Amino acid sequence: MTDTIQVQTRAIAGSKVEQLRREGVMPATVYGRGVESLNVQLPYTVARDLMNHQGRNTLLNLSVEGEPTPRQVVIRQVAQHPVTRKLLHLEFFQVDMGHKLRASVAITPTGEAPAVARWGGMVVQVLDHVLVEALPQNLPEQIEVSLNTLGQLESQVFVRDLVPANGVTVLGDPNHLVLKIQRTRATAAVVTPAAAAPAKGKGKK
Repeated sequence: MTDTIQVQTRAIAGSKVEQLRREGVMPATVYGRGVESLNVQLPYTVARDLMNHQGRNTLLNLSVEGEPTPRQVVIRQVAQHPVTRKLLHLEFFQVDMGHKLRASVAITPTGEAPAVARWGGMVVQVLDHVLVEALPQNLPEQIEVSLNTLGQLESQVFVRDLVPANGVTVLGDPNHLVLKIQRTRATAAVVTPAAAAPAKGKGKK
C-alpha cells in the first residue's frame, strides 16, 4: 500500500526558510514534466521518518493541502547538512505512471562468500549504486548481489551479472566491475587446490 504524506503550500522561500527549520518545519519542492513547480512544507519529524523508512525511489501519495486528489511522487533529491547530516530540503518528483523513470539504486551484497571463510579473502565493493530504468511502480529500492557463489579468490561480479526484478532495466557499462574477492596479506601463504596439485612430469626420478 502506497503511503500518503500530508504537506502544506509554502509562501516562504530563499534565505527565510531557515526560520522554518528552526521551528521544526522542513521546506520541500514538488516538480515534474509539464508540472509547475510548487513550494511545500511538512513537519521535520515526518520528513526524517520518511527517509529512514522509505527511501528515494518509493512511490508516495503526496496530499497537498487544498488539492482534491493526492499527487503520485518519488523523492528525487535530498539536501543534508555536510557535518551533522540533518535534513535541509526535499524534492518530490511528480510521476506519470505510464512513463518510465531513470533512478540510481543501491547495490546490496547478500549472503557470505565461501572464498572469505575458506581462503581468507576480502569482499571489495567497487560500485555501490547503478542506474536503472523502470515504471514508477516498479522502481526498486536496491538490487541484491548474492555472494554465496563466490568460492575462489579473485572472483568478480560485473554490472552484466546483476539480476534486477521484472520490468527493471539496468543501464550503464555492462563491463563495469561491481565487486570482487581480493587477496590479502593473510592469503599470500594460502595454497589453493590448483596450486597444491603436483605439476605433471615432476614425479620421482
